[in-house]
Amino acid sequence: MIKKIPKYVIIPTILIITMQLLTYYGTQYINKQFTAYYFTIEYIDNLFPVVTFFIVFYILSYPWWYLSPIIVANTDKTRFFNWTVAILLCFIISGFIYAFIPTTITRPVIENNNLFDWLTNYIYLHDSPERPINLFPSYHCLLSWFCFIGVRRQKNIRLWYRYSSLIFAILVCLSTQFIKQHYIVDFISSVILAEVVFYLVSKYNLGNILKNIIAKEE
Repeated sequence: MIKKIPKYVIIPTILIITMQLLTYYGTQYINKQFTAYYFTIEYIDNLFPVVTFFIVFYILSYPWWYLSPIIVANTDKTRFFNWTVAILLCFIISGFIYAFIPTTITRPVIENNNLFDWLTNYIYLHDSPERPINLFPSYHCLLSWFCFIGVRRQKNIRLWYRYSSLIFAILVCLSTQFIKQHYIVDFISSVILAEVVFYLVSKYNLGNILKNIIAKEE
């Protein structure tokens, strides 16, 4: 999948990481005094039991997110910049939601009976342990779905990787449900947001704005 690492990948990747951290953690300083809402549809959310094995997909998504810009850059430059701008816009939209309509979840109590239980509790402990926050939309689902969008229908990306990206994105989204990090609306809203924003950015080729800025810097 990776024939080369184009120089223009560096700034967009830094922007993606910076915006992710800023909107996810930065907004917690804004909304810490706000009431957090439960966007649960109980009769659906209760259908998902706690299956801590899914923590494997949840954790493996992290390196996948930061490898994906290099892979998507090997499709074509226009698609890569549209893809990058779409992600950044989704972060901005999500950041406003996080700041002013914070959502939370009630996590289950899990005994450390095996490695997967321990890893799940580790994530609970290090991800907003006092008040799970910034759930709607889910960044785990959003970024994982973008990893799939970036290579979807791209014939210069190997077929096995395109299908694997779809399967893994679905598994990551399901992991957020089975380890009780998100509600179903967080999952669905993330996929819809990613699809709508990427469609609009691609239609109007808004990636050119970022591409031209980086070209001037170079």
